[in-house]
Amino acid sequence: MEKQIDPYATLGVSSKKEGVHKATANLSKGLYPGAFCQIVPVASSLPEEVREKYAQVIHSDGVGTKSNVAYIAEKEGLGKQFLRSLPQDAVVMNTDDMACVGITNDIYISNHIARNANRVNDEDLVEIIQGYVEFFKKMENLGINLYNAGGETADVGSYTTTMGIDVTACATLPKSEIIDCANIKPNQYIVGLASYGQSTYEDKENSGIRSNGLTLAINSLLSPYYRKYKEAMDGTVDENNVFAGKYRLEDKLEGTSLTIAEAILSPTRTFLPVLQKIKEKGIKISGIIHCSGGGLTKSINFGKNIAYIKDKVNELKIPAIFKTIQETREIDDYHMYQTFNMGIGMEIIVDSIEDANIIIECAKSFNIDSAVIGHTEESEDGNVVKINNDEKLVYMKE
Repeated sequence: MEKQIDPYATLGVSSKKEGVHKATANLSKGLYPGAFCQIVPVASSLPEEVREKYAQVIHSDGVGTKSNVAYIAEKEGLGKQFLRSLPQDAVVMNTDDMACVGITNDIYISNHIARNANRVNDEDLVEIIQGYVEFFKKMENLGINLYNAGGETADVGSYTTTMGIDVTACATLPKSEIIDCANIKPNQYIVGLASYGQSTYEDKENSGIRSNGLTLAINSLLSPYYRKYKEAMDGTVDENNVFAGKYRLEDKLEGTSLTIAEAILSPTRTFLPVLQKIKEKGIKISGIIHCSGGGLTKSINFGKNIAYIKDKVNELKIPAIFKTIQETREIDDYHMYQTFNMGIGMEIIVDSIEDANIIIECAKSFNIDSAVIGHTEESEDGNVVKINNDEKLVYMKE
């Protein structure tokens, strides 16, 4: 069977970010080239004993096109509450990447809000900024310190049609605590943490979507009715591919307690509380993979000559939102797993089943589903990801 054209590419987006990888190929990979995040030295002005023991991470990410749905929801009379949840998305897309190298606390956050002031007013800004305050407080109550390090609000209507919400995060950590994905080896266990459900620190059910693949999700689900919001569309893309679904924001997502708006805009779950508890257990972790850009194939970028055999992903369920996206746009499994997390937000790789079970118990204490979803093997063909023992779901590192 001929492979389907990547539906993400038809929207002017790449899940594999080939262009980015090519552009950055010759840049420094930092102190630990195999780590999930780039790790750099602390300031040279610090004492030598500090420089020897500590390193730092400076990380940037943002909400992406998810903010357009919050914008449309407000214009459609669904309220401003979705604006307030966007800062969590921006923060977590940074902090949970940083957690993959061992950072689970004491993170400094600087935010950047770019808006078209003719469409996003000062009241909207208040909601967004209040969202930062609320999320920081929630994390503080869980023993996780996120420090407000200021930011910038820019009225840039000449290049922002609605709004962009981005964050830069910074933290310092002892080199002895760094988790380096270069340590991933054959014959290790892969534990998946679910992105869906309602954890003990969430206010309602989470659809599991997080903040990746949103351009495809939005345009697969939402109906042509929303094409009237030209400012939320990419004018360089064939209009027939934009808002090509059948749902309105207020429609119910079957199999959940959520509307389509609530499902798309489910705040990106942070795994910081879980990972901090796991860290306190003192188990050896070879690697942590945040299943962000690249979905369940993200791990292909880490380790050397590793086959990631994810033959038990069905131990965790595929959330309704992904099933609905797939059915509505008729996307094949190959591109679904390459674009979306499919219900698994984080993967933790350990040596023993005993350590895997400790991770599962830690997740359970926060009412988060988890399971051993596979293992690693040696590969003779470079890194590879194999899902569900399906020959159609084999991904090779290019």
